[in-house]
Amino acid sequence: MQDKTLLPYLESLPAETPALVYKGRTHTLGELLNDSRHLANGLLQRGVRAGHTAVLATPPNASFLHIVFAALRIGLRLAVIDPEMGRDNYRSKLAQLRPEWAFVDSRLLLLQEHPLLRALYLRWFKRAIYFPYSKAIQIIATGARLPLWQKNTPLRRLYDISSLESGEATPPDWPEFFITYTSGTTGEPKGVVHGTKALSNSMQLIANLLQNGKNLKMATYLPHFALIGVMAGMETHLWEPKWSARRKWEYIEKHGITTLFGPPSDYLPLLEYARKHQLLLPACLQHLFFGSAPVHHAFLQQVQQYSPEHITLTCLYGMTENLVVCTVDGREKAAAGHLSGDWVGHPLPGVELNIAPDGEVLLRSPQLFARYDHLKNRDTWHATGDFGYLDAERGLVLMGRKKDMIIRGNFNLYPGLYESTIHRYPGVIDAAFVGVYDPEKHDEVVGLFVETHAPVNARQFRLALADGPYSIDAQAMPDVILFETLPRCGRQSKVDKVALRKRLQQYLQQ
Repeated sequence: MQDKTLLPYLESLPAETPALVYKGRTHTLGELLNDSRHLANGLLQRGVRAGHTAVLATPPNASFLHIVFAALRIGLRLAVIDPEMGRDNYRSKLAQLRPEWAFVDSRLLLLQEHPLLRALYLRWFKRAIYFPYSKAIQIIATGARLPLWQKNTPLRRLYDISSLESGEATPPDWPEFFITYTSGTTGEPKGVVHGTKALSNSMQLIANLLQNGKNLKMATYLPHFALIGVMAGMETHLWEPKWSARRKWEYIEKHGITTLFGPPSDYLPLLEYARKHQLLLPACLQHLFFGSAPVHHAFLQQVQQYSPEHITLTCLYGMTENLVVCTVDGREKAAAGHLSGDWVGHPLPGVELNIAPDGEVLLRSPQLFARYDHLKNRDTWHATGDFGYLDAERGLVLMGRKKDMIIRGNFNLYPGLYESTIHRYPGVIDAAFVGVYDPEKHDEVVGLFVETHAPVNARQFRLALADGPYSIDAQAMPDVILFETLPRCGRQSKVDKVALRKRLQQYLQQ
């Protein structure tokens, strides 16, 4: 990718490049860009102006990209809030953001108007998506035409082909374009504001990883990964997260998908399908990217077991504030399973790392976000919230999340340091340490939750933690071990440690 901001770079690519494939239809890059020009015209005529803020609550599809590109043309601040984070969390973010506009899927608007339908939906769907009603926000309805009572403007009516966009062009380095929220935020919402130049730098680094001659067609369901694929000039296929492993497998083979991009949890159904049917992953696959969550040695060893040797495995370490920080070859990481902590590799070009006196990882880079929406400025060095250390040979090794650290007695228990060891135990899919305060003991009670794909003998498991290749520090031994499916939250399916703490409290009160 050349040193250009997002739209100029995209417009420099061949217009006939297949960019997005969704529900059997292929959209070329030229079509997406041209439609975004028409949409920008219509939004300007509707009253949208540079500096306004809009929420984007629509599925990742062609309209999603039209809106993103139109927002770039106008100078609109665009906020994406994970719709699975819960109603109260969503309301608090809207109250802080105070948007003038919202692009909302018509199905969510229908739920607003039908209390009984909404109650049934929220009861029966674990990952319920909901958009709170607000009179202060002007609604633009996306998706299917539905009988809605509340005032809204259908998106399909805003594609104006009469002229090019009016108004002043947005500057190349527009400091406030894209806003997204950190996962697991409690208290004051942390809206992460990115400028166009920082996003362009991120896209350039990721595109360099993708543009190796083998990555031609990518499949994902996450909107930001879809945007990355389009920005990298790839043919990006959107599939549904609820699809079965068999359906995804068949889709990969039918369409010759070369690249998968997602968190480790997305790959588990495919790996289980391969194990069950004694298969290797489809030969058309060339590159698997793992991001958005810790990538443990045991998971990578499982991936290797079912991956043909030609498939490249790449682990990405990044965060909402800085999309990609470090990368490491997945096969090398799998071979280094004896190492303590989470080895995430060397920083990408332009990324500088430092370690604070308390062990927290600090970073600065041209990709770094502009500020949090509720604060005027950010620090020069961003505190990542991760504990870690720098190794001259291997780069950055993480020791766990600062907020997850458990203090028991005089011992600081870093969950990430021990979870990676427990992941290697046969049959373990995932594991998580949490702590809850016991007012009688005046100390933390430590619980270990373990998810397995086959029954594990609890006594033998505890003995293995005390001695042998799966042993952990004696001071880190959990008071309680519970074998159950780990709850997950958000589009990226991260382990919900807030829910686990509540579960541990309930167990202790029994």
